[in-house]
Amino acid sequence: MDDKGILIAARMDKAEAIELARGIFDFLRERGEKVYYETRLSPKFDGYHSKSIISATNDIIKFIIVIGGDGSVMRVASAVNQENPPPIFGVNIGSIGFLDETNEIKVFKDLEKVLQGDYIIEEVSKITAYLIKSNSEKSKLRNALNEVLIVSSTHSKVLQVSIKINGVYLNRSYLDGVIICTSTGSTAYNLSAGGAIVFPTLDVLQITSLNAFGRSGLKPIVVPIDSEIEIKLLRPRLNAKVIIDGRHFYEQIQPNTRIIVTKANSSFRFIRLSKDLDKSYFKRLKKKIIGALKVPLQDSPEE
Repeated sequence: MDDKGILIAARMDKAEAIELARGIFDFLRERGEKVYYETRLSPKFDGYHSKSIISATNDIIKFIIVIGGDGSVMRVASAVNQENPPPIFGVNIGSIGFLDETNEIKVFKDLEKVLQGDYIIEEVSKITAYLIKSNSEKSKLRNALNEVLIVSSTHSKVLQVSIKINGVYLNRSYLDGVIICTSTGSTAYNLSAGGAIVFPTLDVLQITSLNAFGRSGLKPIVVPIDSEIEIKLLRPRLNAKVIIDGRHFYEQIQPNTRIIVTKANSSFRFIRLSKDLDKSYFKRLKKKIIGALKVPLQDSPEE
């Protein structure tokens, strides 16, 4: 045991998440660990062991246990210190929980493994978006673990945008929006929009058009993560909005603004129990994303 603590974060809207948080808190304390819970859980606990997520750095916190689903993981990933974040150990009590490593049934057994150091770290890249206005004023938005989404501020109107990669003009098109996602985000909105699934530790960006008009749009494109993606808003009198990881909204972005997306200066880490990341990932992919469709083994074509 070292001097670092363990932080527990949980959904507030599910009683079972709060109860599980209490159980994990007691479980870890009984094993001599220094344990905290996120500040917003204070009314549910004693109020004496709380710590804000934003103050949790890897210098003082060994890892953060996140109880919920993928939405809970994204909330914590967005709120935690961006320069030196502790790794995440996800406990799924939601519906899919693709990013989570364990569930409420196996969590105590799996925590024993983590406390014994029987795990590996999956490190994934994040991306950062910038706005450059027509007067060249530049502002940095938030880091994204999943995606940067650019859509029209007026739902019934389509955007017209141009796309450049590393300064090279690619095309101009009418579309509902553009997704620029990380490998981690490839199984989120990007997948629903027809993008490709990308292994999480591959350092790439993916650009996926949303409902492009006619043949003006691009098929999903995968590029190295150190590429610079530029989306320029071209349609007069039509503003856009940028949405980071489905949580942070930047409204009324004016025409002629350029949205630049590049690799972030920091990464994010997940605790994984399997020593074989490939095998573990594809098992999760099959179980939680692909496995809903049952295809018969014997299905010969008609005569």
